[in-house]
Amino acid sequence: MTTATKPLADHGTTARAKGRPSGGIPPCPCRPCRDAENAYDKRRRYLNATGRTLMVDTAPVADHIRDLFNAGAGWVQLAAATGCSSSTLHKILTGRIPQCRRTTANKILAVRPGDAIPPGRLVPAIGSIRRIRALLAAAHPCKAISIASGVEHSMISDLVNGSLSVVKLHVAQRIDAGYRKLAGTVGTSTRSRRRAERNQWAPPAAWDDLDNPAAHPEWTGHCGTDRGYWVHTLQKLAMCERCAEAHERWVADHAHLTREDRNKRLFAQRATAASREASLAEDARELLRLDIPVDVAAARLGVTRNHLQQAMKRHPERLDTAA
Repeated sequence: MTTATKPLADHGTTARAKGRPSGGIPPCPCRPCRDAENAYDKRRRYLNATGRTLMVDTAPVADHIRDLFNAGAGWVQLAAATGCSSSTLHKILTGRIPQCRRTTANKILAVRPGDAIPPGRLVPAIGSIRRIRALLAAAHPCKAISIASGVEHSMISDLVNGSLSVVKLHVAQRIDAGYRKLAGTVGTSTRSRRRAERNQWAPPAAWDDLDNPAAHPEWTGHCGTDRGYWVHTLQKLAMCERCAEAHERWVADHAHLTREDRNKRLFAQRATAASREASLAEDARELLRLDIPVDVAAARLGVTRNHLQQAMKRHPERLDTAA
């Protein structure tokens, strides 16, 4: 059995100019190789003088690699993501090399925790659950979600029921791909939409960060504030917890007022929400006149479909405006 010999670098490169002394290959003395080495040294001196050294300490890089592994990264996936060999990563991690090239460090530092995870590694299911429930709110049945994502119907059902707390990464990725296919469209399943309404599952337009456990859906455009509370109240939307808590805080903050003054403030808050609602209805009609579907209009205006329809019902188009 013979061992494959690494081919020599081309003439006119720094690698050929320096050779491989450990492999018995001496430096090349030809003019193109000498010029390449001189250009490299000149650039290295310039970068050193301007504080941009070619070599950097590996301690911060090693810390970052540890963070990546703590977040679930695998050796094979990390090597592929960084373009570095597993051997190089191991040497940096264990401190066997005190310095590495700046370009190598930048490649490793560019990988974020949560990336480079093996497909079979378990990840939190909250993002997958939210995506499926959001699609149900957009009237897509579980069967359609299963077909779009390539995930078994039984798995989709378990997730939508909240029976699973973790899923394999490749399952989460397929559900995300299916979500991206369907999120911009409207399904035909009244049963799915009604189920979502009963359980207060937010549609795609209400979410900014589906994977963040601390994120909340934005039903009204003002959720988490007292104005959001009044939008819920005026439109007879199911009250979300954040808006209920915000209104309780508002009442507590104004408890020192007389009953008359407090009622004036309450009416003012209600009127503000109503004004916002009327403007929303007017903006929606302008979009609908352009043959834009209701769901797309709701997404553009940053509210849910139900919110938009309720606003339009409460604020019908005036005859003088229609004319």
